[in-house]
Amino acid sequence: MLKICRLFLVPVVMLTFSPAARADDAALAAKLVGTWEGKWEFNGVGGKLTAKITSSAGNSLKGETTWFGTAVGDFPDRFTSAKVKEGKLKVSEQTMDFEATVSEDGNSMEGTWTSPVATGPMSLKKKVD
Repeated sequence: MLKICRLFLVPVVMLTFSPAARADDAALAAKLVGTWEGKWEFNGVGGKLTAKITSSAGNSLKGETTWFGTAVGDFPDRFTSAKVKEGKLKVSEQTMDFEATVSEDGNSMEGTWTSPVATGPMSLKKKVD
């Protein structure tokens, strides 16, 4: 009997808390819209990184990044399906991906970028408009 009650309570608890988590993710996503500047690193070298998050819908974001000083030079990259979940931003782009933890105040983030051939740390700070 106790096992049956536990099995019933798990989905109820999950359904109870998940709308609040989605609302928090959507609020954070909306706060991330704007211009960001920072850096990327790899094996002791790196370069400037900029991001312009242009829109949010729920926990989804759209925008573009520019990666400066890479092995192939400077290049822009667009993203159309970035997601915010539990305080983390996950961006999948055509060339570079990154996942970053957003600070509590929503004005900075740190994480890891990934390409088909390398990975390293990255950080961004929101510019005041």
